[in-house]
Amino acid sequence: MSTQVSQEVVPKTPQARDNEIIRRTANYHASIWGDQFISHLPKDKVHEAIELQEIEKLRELLASNSSQKLDLIDAIQRLGVAYHFETEIEEALQHIYNNRIDMEDDDLYNTALGFRLLRQHGYNVSCGN
Repeated sequence: MSTQVSQEVVPKTPQARDNEIIRRTANYHASIWGDQFISHLPKDKVHEAIELQEIEKLRELLASNSSQKLDLIDAIQRLGVAYHFETEIEEALQHIYNNRIDMEDDDLYNTALGFRLLRQHGYNVSCGN
Protein backbone atom coordinates (compact mmCIF):
# COMPACT_ATOMS: atom_id res chain seq x y z
CA MET A 1 0.00 0.00 0.00
CA SER A 2 2.96 2.24 -0.34
CA THR A 3 3.08 4.84 -3.01
CA GLN A 4 6.21 6.06 -4.54
CA VAL A 5 6.62 9.58 -5.71
CA SER A 6 9.32 10.28 -8.18
CA GLN A 7 10.57 13.71 -8.97
CA GLU A 8 12.17 14.64 -12.19
CA VAL A 9 15.24 16.72 -11.93
CA VAL A 10 14.84 19.50 -14.43
CA PRO A 11 17.98 21.41 -15.28
CA LYS A 12 17.64 25.12 -14.69
CA THR A 13 17.56 27.31 -17.71
CA PRO A 14 19.42 30.62 -17.80
CA GLN A 15 16.10 32.49 -17.48
CA ALA A 16 15.14 30.50 -14.37
CA ARG A 17 18.50 31.28 -12.78
CA ASP A 18 17.97 34.99 -13.39
CA ASN A 19 14.53 34.90 -11.74
CA GLU A 20 15.80 33.24 -8.57
CA ILE A 21 15.67 35.32 -5.44
CA ILE A 22 18.97 35.45 -3.66
CA ARG A 23 18.66 36.03 0.06
CA ARG A 24 21.39 36.94 2.42
CA THR A 25 22.17 34.61 5.25
CA ALA A 26 23.09 35.75 8.70
CA ASN A 27 25.59 34.19 11.03
CA TYR A 28 23.82 34.57 14.34
CA HIS A 29 25.70 33.30 17.32
CA ALA A 30 24.12 30.69 19.55
CA SER A 31 21.86 31.97 22.30
CA ILE A 32 23.30 32.00 25.80
CA TRP A 33 19.99 30.57 27.03
CA GLY A 34 20.08 27.57 24.74
CA ASP A 35 16.77 25.96 23.96
CA GLN A 36 15.63 25.33 27.51
CA PHE A 37 12.78 27.83 27.17
CA ILE A 38 11.73 26.52 23.79
CA SER A 39 11.34 22.91 24.77
CA HIS A 40 7.97 22.01 26.26
CA LEU A 41 7.14 18.76 27.89
CA PRO A 42 3.54 17.70 27.51
CA LYS A 43 1.58 17.14 30.72
CA ASP A 44 1.24 13.58 31.76
CA LYS A 45 -1.99 12.06 32.99
CA VAL A 46 -0.96 12.27 36.65
CA HIS A 47 -0.61 16.06 36.51
CA GLU A 48 -3.90 16.38 34.64
CA ALA A 49 -5.66 14.27 37.27
CA ILE A 50 -4.22 16.41 40.07
CA GLU A 51 -5.37 19.60 38.32
CA LEU A 52 -8.88 18.16 37.89
CA GLN A 53 -8.98 17.26 41.60
CA GLU A 54 -7.97 20.80 42.54
CA ILE A 55 -10.67 22.25 40.29
CA GLU A 56 -13.25 19.98 41.93
CA LYS A 57 -12.09 21.13 45.39
CA LEU A 58 -12.59 24.75 44.33
CA ARG A 59 -16.06 23.92 43.04
CA GLU A 60 -16.91 22.37 46.40
CA LEU A 61 -15.68 25.49 48.17
CA LEU A 62 -18.11 27.53 46.14
CA ALA A 63 -20.87 25.64 47.96
CA SER A 64 -19.67 26.93 51.37
CA ASN A 65 -21.07 29.92 53.30
CA SER A 66 -21.58 33.22 51.53
CA SER A 67 -18.64 35.21 52.97
CA GLN A 68 -16.27 32.43 51.93
CA LYS A 69 -17.99 32.31 48.53
CA LEU A 70 -17.41 36.00 48.00
CA ASP A 71 -13.75 35.72 48.98
CA LEU A 72 -13.27 32.70 46.74
CA ILE A 73 -15.00 34.32 43.77
CA ASP A 74 -12.84 37.41 44.19
CA ALA A 75 -9.66 35.32 44.41
CA ILE A 76 -10.59 33.21 41.37
CA GLN A 77 -11.27 36.31 39.31
CA ARG A 78 -8.04 37.99 40.38
CA LEU A 79 -6.08 34.86 39.44
CA GLY A 80 -7.61 34.95 35.98
CA VAL A 81 -9.12 31.46 36.04
CA ALA A 82 -12.77 32.49 36.41
CA TYR A 83 -13.57 31.10 32.96
CA HIS A 84 -13.26 27.59 34.45
CA PHE A 85 -15.98 28.39 37.00
CA GLU A 86 -18.42 30.61 35.12
CA THR A 87 -21.54 28.60 35.93
CA GLU A 88 -20.59 28.05 39.58
CA ILE A 89 -19.84 31.76 40.06
CA GLU A 90 -23.14 32.76 38.45
CA GLU A 91 -25.06 30.28 40.62
CA ALA A 92 -23.36 31.47 43.80
CA LEU A 93 -23.97 35.15 42.98
CA GLN A 94 -27.58 34.44 42.04
CA HIS A 95 -28.08 32.70 45.38
CA ILE A 96 -26.50 35.63 47.25
CA TYR A 97 -28.55 38.14 45.28
CA ASN A 98 -31.87 36.32 45.78
CA ASN A 99 -31.37 35.85 49.51
CA ARG A 100 -29.59 39.19 50.16
CA ILE A 101 -26.98 37.32 52.16
CA ASP A 102 -24.28 39.43 53.82
CA MET A 103 -25.64 42.63 52.36
CA GLU A 104 -27.13 43.92 55.61
CA ASP A 105 -24.43 42.64 57.98
CA ASP A 106 -22.29 44.91 60.07
CA ASP A 107 -19.21 43.55 58.29
CA LEU A 108 -18.20 46.33 55.91
CA TYR A 109 -15.71 44.17 53.99
CA ASN A 110 -18.24 41.48 53.02
CA THR A 111 -20.88 44.09 52.23
CA ALA A 112 -18.51 46.00 49.94
CA LEU A 113 -17.18 42.83 48.31
CA GLY A 114 -20.68 41.50 47.69
CA PHE A 115 -21.77 44.87 46.30
CA ARG A 116 -18.80 45.03 43.92
CA LEU A 117 -19.07 41.44 42.69
CA LEU A 118 -22.81 41.64 42.15
CA ARG A 119 -22.50 44.94 40.30
CA GLN A 120 -19.66 43.57 38.13
CA HIS A 121 -21.84 40.64 37.10
CA GLY A 122 -24.78 42.85 36.14
CA TYR A 123 -27.01 42.54 39.20
CA ASN A 124 -28.95 45.67 40.14
CA VAL A 125 -27.89 46.23 43.73
CA SER A 126 -28.86 49.43 45.47
CA CYS A 127 -26.15 51.31 47.32
CA GLY A 128 -28.73 52.63 49.81
CA ASN A 129 -30.94 50.78 52.26
